[in-house]
Amino acid sequence: MASVIQLSGTAAAIDLRLAIQSPLPQVIGATPDVADRAIADALRTLVTDHRLKGRPVVSCLGSDEIMVETVRLPLLPPEEIAKAAQWEASERLSLPIEQMEVRYLVAGEVRQENTTKQEVILIACPQELIRRRLKILESAGLTPVGLDIEPCAFLRSLQRAQGTPDAVRTAYLYCSETSVTVMFAEGSRILFLKSIPMGGRQFDDAVAQALGIELDDAHQMRSDVFSSRVLDGENEVHRSIIDALRPCFESIIDEMELCLRYHKVTFRGRPLDGLVMSGSESAPWLAEYFSERVGLTCRPVTPLDGIHGAQSAVQKSPGRWATPLGLAMKRLTSGTH
Repeated sequence: MASVIQLSGTAAAIDLRLAIQSPLPQVIGATPDVADRAIADALRTLVTDHRLKGRPVVSCLGSDEIMVETVRLPLLPPEEIAKAAQWEASERLSLPIEQMEVRYLVAGEVRQENTTKQEVILIACPQELIRRRLKILESAGLTPVGLDIEPCAFLRSLQRAQGTPDAVRTAYLYCSETSVTVMFAEGSRILFLKSIPMGGRQFDDAVAQALGIELDDAHQMRSDVFSSRVLDGENEVHRSIIDALRPCFESIIDEMELCLRYHKVTFRGRPLDGLVMSGSESAPWLAEYFSERVGLTCRPVTPLDGIHGAQSAVQKSPGRWATPLGLAMKRLTSGTH
């Protein structure tokens, strides 16, 4: 799915000019070059048909496209952290370091026995994947001016919508087509990050298998249930979908509990102040369910809240706009992006 948002105004007064979504072709069994050309053609058509103003674009790598490792380093100056991060990545990554693009986030200081260390999150991606992504955008007639990662993008938009102080620590559960991302953040600073390979596509597979129906029918049924604000216990379709997805939900909860345990041990004395759920595969009733199971207060957040021009049609399933909105905000100035 391609999601495109254009903004105007300033960071303090954002106007939504355009928000569109369009499915991308699924070229089964094609070579990477053929698949990439098909995606570029679809993007070019989208840009032309909707008369997008300007061609600069900020895109992102999905949570399932990046490798994440957490390491602990001695207290080092910034220039030394970069060198240490590269070395740690070379020791931990499955591909040769010269084939990877590596970045890092400093989560903060932690205590390990009687020593203070720095918790550092390594983020890596194959350079070939980045080259392919940029080539697709250029072939579609766009001008890449930034390549973010999905977690940073959705955190940017959700933190704006919350309006919470930087000192508040929040748990995020971001559900996309291909993965669920568990994140803990203090304001805009990411403390912990983990991707679980369990998203909308896996949900559809589970429904199709449990009910013995075609995948397209399973997707439509599940999407209708996820679009509901509340579950209807008397509705047979609702009950069937939830029963089919219960093992998926339990797997996610198990992973979340491990992540929460890690946070409690690592960042002692600073509890998390609630759970925010978003993404294309999120739902209010699902957020409440996960919150109750892991013992965190559910904090309802709509990414487009407070943005002029975000009409009711765009507000349907609002979680799907968190990442594209965060990408557009990255370059927001007085012009249009």
